[in-house]
Amino acid sequence: MKQGTKLLELDNGYHLFTRKEGEGPVKMLCVHGGPGGNHEEFENFAQNLNDKGVEVYTYDQLGSFYSDQPDFSLEENKHYLTLDYYLEELEEVRKKLGLDNFYFLPKKSLV
Repeated sequence: MKQGTKLLELDNGYHLFTRKEGEGPVKMLCVHGGPGGNHEEFENFAQNLNDKGVEVYTYDQLGSFYSDQPDFSLEENKHYLTLDYYLEELEEVRKKLGLDNFYFLPKKSLV
């Protein structure tokens, strides 16, 4: 993935906003708290690592900010608000971004 933003299509058909800042051998995936947070929680952090050889990847979880917004009041969408789903989504994002060896920085309620 080149520097900048892109929409990542999940296997379930929804799209997530992703952002990459910096270039280098060290990879870091930052995940906001949720539901309700967004990638902007890490913007200053990522910008401060630009010249340190760190590639910082962020994304908005399903239902957050620039990512697709399912209607969570519908019964068929309620499973998207579970920890099991968030972990599946995180693993799919990791794979689709091509991150194998990386640092993981979660924020708030994910862990």
